[in-house]
Amino acid sequence: MKKLFPVLILLLLAACSQPDQESLDALYEAFDRNHEKLRTEFEEMYKESSETSDREEQLKIIYDEMLPKIEDFRRTIHNHTVTGHEHEKFKEDILTYIDSLETLVKLHGEFNRTFINYNPLGEDEFKGEIEEIMSEIEVQEKQLDERYETINEKYETLSSS
Repeated sequence: MKKLFPVLILLLLAACSQPDQESLDALYEAFDRNHEKLRTEFEEMYKESSETSDREEQLKIIYDEMLPKIEDFRRTIHNHTVTGHEHEKFKEDILTYIDSLETLVKLHGEFNRTFINYNPLGEDEFKGEIEEIMSEIEVQEKQLDERYETINEKYETLSSS
């Protein structure tokens, strides 16, 4: 009986980790699927936005179309249940990525609003504000790329263990 006990414990641990791995896989698949869909939609929206010179229309695309899609993405990830500290941390990393994406889109909205509200005829205040927003956008884009890579690397690590 004593020899059977360690085998039972190993079988129990293996059985417990299977659902954990399945929930992690489902979370990552939801992230990947929604990320790709959102990226494709945003590319189309960006093209549509850049083809129009109407800044109000550009703001409408950002605030009425892009931001609600990000919120849908966030809800999709929130709806997934994972267990274990590492898997919860992974889910939080994904949510942080989504927050960064939302911040980036809002910065683009702020950039467009700045163009609407100011007269750009050589005013130093206008140039300074635009440069500041552009700098924030660049930092946010770099941070978003790094977070995306971290999510992919972390998933590979978690799914191989």
